[in-house]
Amino acid sequence: MALTDKARDALRPTNSIEAILEPVGGSRTPAGAGGHRPTPEHHLSAVLRGLTGNPKLRPTSLEPETIAKRYYVEEKRDERQYFEDYQRKNLAMRATETLISSKREDLNTVRAMLEIAEARGWHSVEIRGSAEFKREAWIEATAHGLEGRGFTPSDSDRQEADRRRSERAHANEVRAVEKTETREERAAGHTVEAAAHERKAEAKQPGEPEKPTLNDNRRTIRAAQKELSEDGRLLLAALGEKIDRQMNKLNTEAKTEIKAFVGAELMKKERAEGPTVLSPDQKRAATAPEPERKQTPAPAPARRLEPTPPRRTLSR
Repeated sequence: MALTDKARDALRPTNSIEAILEPVGGSRTPAGAGGHRPTPEHHLSAVLRGLTGNPKLRPTSLEPETIAKRYYVEEKRDERQYFEDYQRKNLAMRATETLISSKREDLNTVRAMLEIAEARGWHSVEIRGSAEFKREAWIEATAHGLEGRGFTPSDSDRQEADRRRSERAHANEVRAVEKTETREERAAGHTVEAAAHERKAEAKQPGEPEKPTLNDNRRTIRAAQKELSEDGRLLLAALGEKIDRQMNKLNTEAKTEIKAFVGAELMKKERAEGPTVLSPDQKRAATAPEPERKQTPAPAPARRLEPTPPRRTLSR
């Protein structure tokens, strides 16, 4: 970082969000505010028992996976530093057990700070810093379901917080549905392509069947080749060759449709009854080339016999 950038950062106000902890027998108190403050042994252990059930668990271990993927984290004593680069030059924010601070006020940094606060189980935060930071931090805190203090919102700020809260709820619902579908497909042993094909078929309106396209049938065949057992793939290949040989009058699309039907039926059978098991004779029959069919010569056309004229005899 250049000297001018360092000097500029030094002149910027420090923006922070601080956990408002609940003393055991009193009102809420910011951890860094003046006045009475419970000792760490008495205060922090009570909070951690309520949040995690484990008084030895440090809040800094309660970080979302998105933060670990987004930042390079370095821990120094009781402070964690979050850098944007592996060379540890661009410091985005710092965090202690009860305070998260940054020289920045952009939305991405504010959201990261609130994600950490939410993951640590904070319910209320004291917001300090520039006017822009306090506005964004209050909106994000409200969208995350946290109580933000230190900023008086306008009507438009409340509307924006409601909008972001709705977006978060919708995104969480989509992620939950995708996770459930992926888990169910894995449990049923479906391939991704086969599951997508089945969902597409189920989405069709009753009474309006749609004929699978050539690409759909080819995807079904590829899915069967991946999912079927070794004997199942062998049987599918043998049946496919038989279809090609004995149905040479059909076009490619028609033969592909029949092969796709065979592959889908074999997959259903294996899902219901287990892998296909062929006997040695069946394997030999499936892999042996089909004998060529001998063509019987056409019978020769019958010769047409001309009627012989009656013989004349001379009478005596």
